[in-house]
Amino acid sequence: MKLSDKDRTTVLSNIGGAGIFVTCGRQHPNVMVAHNGALGKMWGRDVFFLPIKSNKYSYQIVTQTKSFALNIPLRDMRDEIARCEIMSGYDHNKFEELGLHVKRARSIDAYVLGSRYLVVECKVIAAIPPDAVSAWTDTPLPGYTLFVGELAECYNV
Repeated sequence: MKLSDKDRTTVLSNIGGAGIFVTCGRQHPNVMVAHNGALGKMWGRDVFFLPIKSNKYSYQIVTQTKSFALNIPLRDMRDEIARCEIMSGYDHNKFEELGLHVKRARSIDAYVLGSRYLVVECKVIAAIPPDAVSAWTDTPLPGYTLFVGELAECYNV
């Protein structure tokens, strides 16, 4: 699955700007905010690289379900993004507390956010462990696993 140039620009400008919502899981879903990540090609596949710290609730879910969804707001949601960043999925139902409506993802075992988003569903094809990730950078990133998600679906809701 390839992203259009417009969708690629939308993903990259938001990940480097206000941030994007990442949803994962269906039985015990969670939403987190990402400010880091990259689009690229690996093994001939279009992928998104998503770092998640191992103490995060989303880490457990993505490790189990082998999937996640990028939910890029198509409206100003800086307030919701800022509030989401300071909540833990272990202690909060962030969907409810932030007023985020969900719907079933099309091709992965997760929910996605329900209105005015560009959604990119990803199936995890690799997980690069923290010690390997730290070896690539001068800045230590202790505890981050780099999930490589193959782009499975892209659509507007």
